[in-house]
Amino acid sequence: ADGEAAAAALQKKLEALQENFGQQEAKHDAELGRCQNELRELQKLVTDLEAQTAKNSVVSFGSGADLFTRRVEWTISNFSEKAESMGKGESLWSPKFKAAGLDGLTLEFFPKGREKTTFEGFCSLFLWCPSGTKVKYQMWVGSFLRAPDEDEYSGKIGHGHSNFCPLAQEVDRTADTITLGVDFLDVRHQSETSAGGLRLFSTSLESLIAREVQVVQNRSVERAVWKIPRMSEHMQQLPRGASMWSQLFTAAGIREILLEFYPNGSTNTTKDGYCAFYIRCPEGVSMIVTLFVGSVRKGPIKTTFDSISGKGLPDFCPVQAEIGADDSLEVGIELQNQPNTTLQVS
Repeated sequence: ADGEAAAAALQKKLEALQENFGQQEAKHDAELGRCQNELRELQKLVTDLEAQTAKNSVVSFGSGADLFTRRVEWTISNFSEKAESMGKGESLWSPKFKAAGLDGLTLEFFPKGREKTTFEGFCSLFLWCPSGTKVKYQMWVGSFLRAPDEDEYSGKIGHGHSNFCPLAQEVDRTADTITLGVDFLDVRHQSETSAGGLRLFSTSLESLIAREVQVVQNRSVERAVWKIPRMSEHMQQLPRGASMWSQLFTAAGIREILLEFYPNGSTNTTKDGYCAFYIRCPEGVSMIVTLFVGSVRKGPIKTTFDSISGKGLPDFCPVQAEIGADDSLEVGIELQNQPNTTLQVS
């Protein structure tokens, strides 16, 4: 009986040891799996860092020439594959570049937007500059222009827009690319080169002078027309509060005029189906102006621009009735007391 009891006790200890061994083996397997996952993540990080290091070679014309580089164009190839693998909040970085006399510049692009992006289908775009830089610039994605921004960089931070524009219609589906970039308008603190899909356009001193001459040449312009194509797409993809901008232009001796149009109305629009339309000019400019959307005219009004905010109307007119048979819409301004000259704004 004593022998049987001893054997039973040993059997019980053996079973306990086997159970403990099984638990330890399971823990070991789990720990091994965790280590293998961390190893794969580290290997991926090394690969990403190697790829980023390869991109960190600065794109430049060379000493001195970058002072006149005022336009940077970045083309992202194989875009559909890259965008498909990315989620909201994940970004692509351009190669570093020199432009407008600055070093270490880069663009950060979020195909699916940032965490702060509130409009569905909108992308985000940011410009990173050295600390201590004050810069006026205008960014664009595809054919979509944003209004010029003026920012001062202090510390390591980018400036831009979380709700930049609807992405889908700006992608070149045939080439599977998207092109975006920035124009530098003023910085305080066309030859071409390319690398990694990034192209820099060098502006000669003569071209900079010609830009000023344009102010004089367009002093007699009394009418500026911005023809917006594909209005049905813009109406569908730009919700209320989202706007589009013309290129900067000069007229009546006034530089840096900008048209700002909200197809579905601004946040201050109170009437359904109405668009909003504004004009922006440099601070201190006074003018007598009439704004028009299609056949609807508002003005003339006399106004002075005392800030960077635009002048216009949040409830301008019902927009659908003004869209042409070719799905385009003409908006613009007329300035009084000028010869009858029309400038086409793209």
